[in-house]
Amino acid sequence: MNENKQHIDEQILLSILNQKASEKDVETFEKWMASNPENKAIFDKMRKIWEKSSEIEVFDKIDVAADWKLVKSKSGASVKSRKLRVFMRYAASVVLLIGLSFVLLYETTPGFGKLAQQKTEINKDQVLLADGTQVYLNQNSRLVYPNQFGSKKRNVKLEGEAYFQVKSDPSKPFIITSGNAIIEVLGTAFNVRNDEYGRTIVTVQSGKVSLTDQKSKKVVYLTKGEKGILHNSNLSESENDEPNFDAWKTGILRFNKTPIPVVFKYIEDYYGVKITNRCERIDTLTFNSIFNNDDIKDVISELELHLNVKTVKRGKHLIISEKHN
Repeated sequence: MNENKQHIDEQILLSILNQKASEKDVETFEKWMASNPENKAIFDKMRKIWEKSSEIEVFDKIDVAADWKLVKSKSGASVKSRKLRVFMRYAASVVLLIGLSFVLLYETTPGFGKLAQQKTEINKDQVLLADGTQVYLNQNSRLVYPNQFGSKKRNVKLEGEAYFQVKSDPSKPFIITSGNAIIEVLGTAFNVRNDEYGRTIVTVQSGKVSLTDQKSKKVVYLTKGEKGILHNSNLSESENDEPNFDAWKTGILRFNKTPIPVVFKYIEDYYGVKITNRCERIDTLTFNSIFNNDDIKDVISELELHLNVKTVKRGKHLIISEKHN
């Protein structure tokens, strides 16, 4: 499990920008920068805001020493007062700009303040949230979540695909924003997927889930064994007809009188391969089997045995053709 190692105290980042960091702070900062390539982008954003605030022209034009000299003098009381007010006004503006910038980063930037994120590429991962909810992330997915949930709702954001085992809490709904969809639950297990066609597909394994379109506010309620699909503001619900919807997580592929073209599609998705079928004879056949975390070589062997075909593997490309005895 990958625990949240991206968070860093903003005071350390401030000390780095001020060039007043201790050796311990510098060491913590360097570890944070090395832990995730995205942390560099976060710090670069902060540094630009910091540099921008120091470049405010009107602030640079203020002669602080001269103004305070005027304040200390015994004559020109009205001039002293006006100069002091001008100085304090612009100084407050700069402090406000810097403060708001840090608040914005704290509120909206994962890894800096109250938000964290987990992002996958070629590997899958899992995250344990602060409330005890377990999230399994598929490849090429991203989850943004708070380090601590608020008192009324548990909000997260998903890009890609994930399987959620939500810790039950009737007083605090768990809400997922994914594409144009809002998925709300109290405690259940379900899968959320954004596919290549722009659809958000929610498949429920236990409990009850609501799926809402952010634009039209249409909503459907899903229970165990059902799935909902949101596509271009169109919502639909049906029984789940995909026995392998969670194969990416469980490693189990189930086939029961499954048409061969469908079998090939599942194998392509799970193993990350491309299948070219040059044996038209098998297109009308069905296939029965269960693969439980099997190696692709074992899958190929079983296909060859059951279908009486020959398979040539070239990297990630499988070419299936008629077997000549």
